[in-house]
Amino acid sequence: MMKKIILFALLFWCCLWVSAQLKIEISPTKPQKTEVRLCDYFKATDNYLMNLPLTFSITDKKILIIMVGNDFTLNYERSVWFFAKDTDLAELMRKNRNVNASKTFKNQNRVLYKFLSRGKMTYFRSFEDGYEVVKKNAKPVFFDISNLPSNAPITFSLQFYVTQPDSNFPYIFLARCKPIEIELTLKP
Repeated sequence: MMKKIILFALLFWCCLWVSAQLKIEISPTKPQKTEVRLCDYFKATDNYLMNLPLTFSITDKKILIIMVGNDFTLNYERSVWFFAKDTDLAELMRKNRNVNASKTFKNQNRVLYKFLSRGKMTYFRSFEDGYEVVKKNAKPVFFDISNLPSNAPITFSLQFYVTQPDSNFPYIFLARCKPIEIELTLKP
């Protein structure tokens, strides 16, 4: 009986994970716009943070472009951060005097994880400072997908962090978001 319960729980979890994936189909002629809900990774309830617009497009040379944000200010004066590589939080705060983190965030996140995970794509052009901040203007991220099979879906995760200003700092890290799982299918 216990084996059946464990098997059922595992099957249920797999169904939830698959249904939580964002499925995107893009072709070189038509970008795909969507909006994702960012939720706090560490909170089980009341974890909604904000909505974030994403636009996916592909060039004829198989460069995937993800535009993070749009031309409007994000909700609640918050900003979204993402990183080209895993970054030490204390080191980021030492290098950037405009950045701090809540006490809870510091305890839960000593490392800020890279933007792309579980993906076989490579950055076509990395971030200038090792990270990008989206507050008002959209930021593009470029990936080279020319070495991936064109008929198979590409599955990857995107990791975001949310900050909010206070009276002392323009950027206070509030939350690590749950990774956004994406299944991307390229159409001719």
